[in-house]
Amino acid sequence: MSISAFIPEAANEDERRYNVPVATEAFFAECWQPAAESLGLQWVPLFSTGIEIGREDLPAVLDELARLKQWALARAQDARFEMLAGRIELLETELPKALEREGAVVYIG
Repeated sequence: MSISAFIPEAANEDERRYNVPVATEAFFAECWQPAAESLGLQWVPLFSTGIEIGREDLPAVLDELARLKQWALARAQDARFEMLAGRIELLETELPKALEREGAVVYIG
């Protein structure tokens, strides 16, 4: 199984096609979860069980992703953490686009 971001109540074809890969469940448990716990993050750990994110949540989620990316980049000599940072960069780019429409919600899980 894998974790991804998508728009459950899409308003148009672009939103229906919106799908951003985050991680396999195994990779999330191996890399994302321990890092998130060590940084004391609140939003990122919920990706594994599933969480809805609205426009009002975006600043807090992006802040946590930025902190996690910095943590991963400091360990980028390990290819796993380089891949983690790359997926975070994708989320940092794509989440704001998905939440442009008033009332849009992104589900990550």
